[in-house]
Amino acid sequence: MYEWKKNILITGASHFIAVNLAERLVRLGANVKAFIRYDCYNNQGLLDKLPEYIKNKIQVINGNLTNPDAVNYAVKDTDVVFHFGIRDMIPSNINAREYLETTVIGTFNVLSSANQYKVEKFVHVSTAEVYGKVKDVPINEEFPIKALSPHISSDISAEKLVEGYYSSYKLPVTIARLFNAYGPMQSKDAIIPTIIKQGLTELKVLLGDMHAIRDFIYIDDVVAGLIKMAEIPESTGEVINLGSGQGITIGELSNKIISLIGSNAKIIFDATRIRLQDHHIGQLVADVTKAKNLLGWKPEVSLDGGLEQTIKFFRM
Repeated sequence: MYEWKKNILITGASHFIAVNLAERLVRLGANVKAFIRYDCYNNQGLLDKLPEYIKNKIQVINGNLTNPDAVNYAVKDTDVVFHFGIRDMIPSNINAREYLETTVIGTFNVLSSANQYKVEKFVHVSTAEVYGKVKDVPINEEFPIKALSPHISSDISAEKLVEGYYSSYKLPVTIARLFNAYGPMQSKDAIIPTIIKQGLTELKVLLGDMHAIRDFIYIDDVVAGLIKMAEIPESTGEVINLGSGQGITIGELSNKIISLIGSNAKIIFDATRIRLQDHHIGQLVADVTKAKNLLGWKPEVSLDGGLEQTIKFFRM
């Protein structure tokens, strides 16, 4: 059995997924350091929502990933790095230059420090959006990646840096490509919380593209998959999808959520909610065969079960 009495660094630790990962690792007995962007108000984001006894066991490091000295300080004496090279909110409201600097230069700095201090494992958390537009689903890891925007270009560049450090320095890395993670504590601007919020409080649910097909995976399954990537030696040097393996249209998802809420709200198309940054990607559904075979992982939480837990959180 893998021993989690280790020193763990989570970068981008105010990310919805990162906070859930931090909590799970603390419960497993790890010593967790959370690197978050410096805030003059000492705002720790979602970390503040964790139970007090969990939060008190997490060492919070404030800094900027573009500062190599701050990154060196954070990475020193670390066994495993989980690097969140993605943002919680899609589409991003960060300008392209800032996103590039944080994503690419930040990833370079973390990789450089991880190589210098000889970490045992580096798990880079990326996004399925790097696949771009696809004709056929599910998508396996061999599918070509394509930049449909400057933001996605940055995500791809970060992945290539990770790949380069593995090829040149044998840094033990794994790249996780996440599909649509959801669950309690997620930003209310993400699609599932947006639908839930409207369904709980409004008579109308306004949505943009209701025909897009997405793969929604519950947060507990994402966290379990990321931890497996750190545990399993055979994941080193690999790119691995984490998704449910099932697609659903946004319209069908909306109907399901409204039904679970017990609302009479009407779902209405609103053209102003079409997200240009989505680039009309019609479908993103994961082939998770590799994760199942290599990690011994599979999603355990059904969509209905995960939605019920998420609705319960937003009712509070």
